[in-house]
Amino acid sequence: MTAIQAEESRPLCVDLDGTLTRTDTLYELLMLLVKFRFHMLFMLPFWVLKGKAHLKSKLSEKLSLNPELLPYNQGVLDFLNDAYSKGRKIWLCTGCHQKQAQKIADHLGLFEGVIATTDTENITGSRKAKLLVEKFGDKQFDYIGNHDIDIKVWDHSDKVLVAGEQKFINRMMKKYGEIQAFPVPTPKLKTYIKAIRVHQWVKNALIFVPLCLDFQLATPDMAIKAVLGFFAFSLLASATYIINDLLDLEADRAHHKKKYRAFAAADISIKTAIMMFVVLSISAIAITAVLPTLFWLVALVYLVTTLAYSFHVKSMVILDTCILAGLFTIRVIGGTVVIWAEWSFWLLAFSMFFFLSLAFTKRASELNALIVSGKTSAKGRGYITSDAPLVTAMGVSSGYIGVLVIALYINSDKVKSNYATPEILWLICPLLLYWIGRIWLKTVRGEMNEDPIVFAIKDKISHITALMCALVVISASAFGA
Repeated sequence: MTAIQAEESRPLCVDLDGTLTRTDTLYELLMLLVKFRFHMLFMLPFWVLKGKAHLKSKLSEKLSLNPELLPYNQGVLDFLNDAYSKGRKIWLCTGCHQKQAQKIADHLGLFEGVIATTDTENITGSRKAKLLVEKFGDKQFDYIGNHDIDIKVWDHSDKVLVAGEQKFINRMMKKYGEIQAFPVPTPKLKTYIKAIRVHQWVKNALIFVPLCLDFQLATPDMAIKAVLGFFAFSLLASATYIINDLLDLEADRAHHKKKYRAFAAADISIKTAIMMFVVLSISAIAITAVLPTLFWLVALVYLVTTLAYSFHVKSMVILDTCILAGLFTIRVIGGTVVIWAEWSFWLLAFSMFFFLSLAFTKRASELNALIVSGKTSAKGRGYITSDAPLVTAMGVSSGYIGVLVIALYINSDKVKSNYATPEILWLICPLLLYWIGRIWLKTVRGEMNEDPIVFAIKDKISHITALMCALVVISASAFGA
């Protein structure tokens, strides 16, 4: 028998978490528990106290993963498909609960059998090695793993196959010499920055609006407070983006673009994501500690509202867009209280209608993408494609009502007392009418990025429009009697 024939005759055993899939099914189930069985979180400590096998059993009893949407390690999967085509016997050997493991095995259709955690026994490390030796014999099987705990199995396997980051692969090469590797890219700094959506921090520039509009408060001290408020909101927003993405893993993986997000694609692990959430949240709290108490309360309202949106509201039609618009308005309120500025009814009214229009823009672009792909609805959303005309109508009208609020504000007594030549401010109205009309025209044509804020950041016409609006305000303040 040749070496190749001998290898093909040996059973090929493959681990699941971090090896065949790039994620950890235990953490995936925990995220589903948080999203769909939140009231059962108080049971977690009791399940953990009874051991990992019991924890996995209870989670699998309550929830189920969708094997079609899991992020598989393509290199390992291709290797298994090739081995299967040659008639090799492949076994799925995992610490994942047998209920979930069997579903994944049935979906892939590659495995001779499944060795997995039962209701009473956690099949990892030494226990997994013992079972494989009892079933196949010492050094009578090959094994693919990805973690230090798999060393106990590799010590009894004939061939060592390693999936993981290059640093881990190098360590295993030093220990075992010749191995077969399936490298997984190490997340770069850019990956983490994109995951916390630093580009979305531009939305928090709304905190500076009250400071810019109230010239009397524009002192260095107030400016520093506004900057601190900006970073507090930005860090808090990034933390909530992480929670939103973790709760939306399956929906994102079913989406044609969102499936490439760092958490959905498992470029960053769920465990690391949770650590990132904690660090960002603590950092935001530390900053708010030196700001007015009322600002802390506004930040808390923002956090609670965002989490409510992530958990449930995002699937509720119309209300979801109202909440999104409200989150923008909360930022303006935060900018008001951080410098103790006077409350502006006009600013809050404009913010609500204007950002409601942008929220509807986001939903309309999502519906257009569904229409193009031939789908009628998106996973985790309450809208269907036939809603597109109504969503468009509500969005356009909301945007133009926002411009109407600006027009009424320009004609108010407060403007006449704050600006040297308030008539110049009327130029803002046609600029905004043009910008809103253009945004919606691009949305209807399917040319809009699903997030209009991201689109505006990259769009030169939007930059020019914003600059012209700023020049109009400066001119109205500087010129005149």
